[in-house]
Amino acid sequence: MLILEAIDLETLIAEIYRLAAKLAPDENMARELTLLAGEELDHASLLRTARNYQLRAPEAFGEASHSKEELLRGLKSAQELLAKIEGKKLLLPQILEKLIELESQFEKVHLETLVEIRDESLKKLFERLAGEDRKHLNRLSRLLESLK
Repeated sequence: MLILEAIDLETLIAEIYRLAAKLAPDENMARELTLLAGEELDHASLLRTARNYQLRAPEAFGEASHSKEELLRGLKSAQELLAKIEGKKLLLPQILEKLIELESQFEKVHLETLVEIRDESLKKLFERLAGEDRKHLNRLSRLLESLK
């Protein structure tokens, strides 16, 4: 089920942000990355709400389009990124660059999911997630720029 993978992905990204925070050169950057980790966990919580709704009212959801492949590709990329971080194969700027790529992918998936959802309140949830992804992209770009 697509929402379960999305929950896994948000949780995985939260862990990546948490590990990136440990590599931050200063307290402000560490705090920002830790905040991003918490927001990803909030996203997972929102998706759990959508999952509960989906179980009660499956007709609110349409058929998944190619966003499922995007989501699975994102999950695989995040797993590979986590393995590289745990293996100490990436420096913080490289991690931030990969996170920017992933957040961009998530924004696309969330926007595509809007097309598949028939229920207006659920559409608002995915609009919110896409907006949060955009904010994360901007924050990550600023963090990456500060390292240069």
